[in-house]
Amino acid sequence: MKPEDIVRSGPNQYICKEGIAKELPGLLEVFRKPVIVSGIKSYQAFADYSGHSSWDVIQHKGYCSPESVRQICDQAGDADVIIGIGGGTVLDAAKAAADLLDIEVVMVPSIAGTCAASAPLSVIYDDSGNFIRVDYHKRSSYVTLVDPLLLLSSPIEYFKSGIGDTLAKWYEAEAVIRNTENTVSLMAQTGLRQAVYIRDMLLQYSGQAVESMEKGELSVPFIHTAETIITLAGTVGGYGGRLCRMAGAHAVHNGLSFIEETHQVLHGQKVAYGILVQLALEERRNEIQELIPFYRRLGFPVRLSGLGIDNNQEEAKRQIAAHACKAEESLCLMGDYGEQDVAAAIESLEL
Repeated sequence: MKPEDIVRSGPNQYICKEGIAKELPGLLEVFRKPVIVSGIKSYQAFADYSGHSSWDVIQHKGYCSPESVRQICDQAGDADVIIGIGGGTVLDAAKAAADLLDIEVVMVPSIAGTCAASAPLSVIYDDSGNFIRVDYHKRSSYVTLVDPLLLLSSPIEYFKSGIGDTLAKWYEAEAVIRNTENTVSLMAQTGLRQAVYIRDMLLQYSGQAVESMEKGELSVPFIHTAETIITLAGTVGGYGGRLCRMAGAHAVHNGLSFIEETHQVLHGQKVAYGILVQLALEERRNEIQELIPFYRRLGFPVRLSGLGIDNNQEEAKRQIAAHACKAEESLCLMGDYGEQDVAAAIESLEL
């Protein structure tokens, strides 16, 4: 059985509580030698909030690439647990290193940008930011800690990006399950139900959550939205496996990763654009129109220019379509689409 088909419902332990990041040392007393993997800015934010740790800190820079993961392993030495503190790239690198070292991993997201803190997998890129593959790990996190106060002070653009990435859960899972010829398991149906709940939560609370963050005021909508992005999102693929993980939106994202102009565009922004391409591909124009006001409110891209692609758009369409339609890509899970279909869907959004 392939690892992506095994039900992995989420972290082994999960705590969402104001101030929980400050309790990290007490939660890890069972370990002999913890080591932290973090980015420069993310660790500084964590240290400013909870105080500097006595544990060794490995600074991660760049993408979650095979080389960067190997470097973490080399520096970790005889550590018996890795603590990932940061955004999705840092957390993926920490998980990948812990998997190679066969030790436990702890997740402390410093931004609400992805479900990386709850998903037992890592998205692997090369050192230039081009997508390579998804690695599935043997373990779920030992514990995932969500501290709303720590997240409240994080950059708002990452929060918006997390909303875009998480919104795709419903559109991708629904498309794959609708097009599958096999019997859909109860667990996959559970993942789909979670996905529609997530969509409804985001459409209901995201606007208020962003306003709370802009004001620096903790609120129920902010906490609900943060937990939806970090935790609930991970349960969709956790229960549904390949039927509920990725489809057209992420295939488009992966295609965009090969275009240099998009390397500074956040993951969730590209995935949000991918949702529109997927819907256009399926000729679901009414749903696109329903999403546009939401996209405008949160600043999500609706055209290539919103992704920084102002020149050579024809070549960009060709590249996106070529990569999205590769045999190993997730687009094939939702139907038989070719490069011309994807390019035409992108073009339809430009009109």
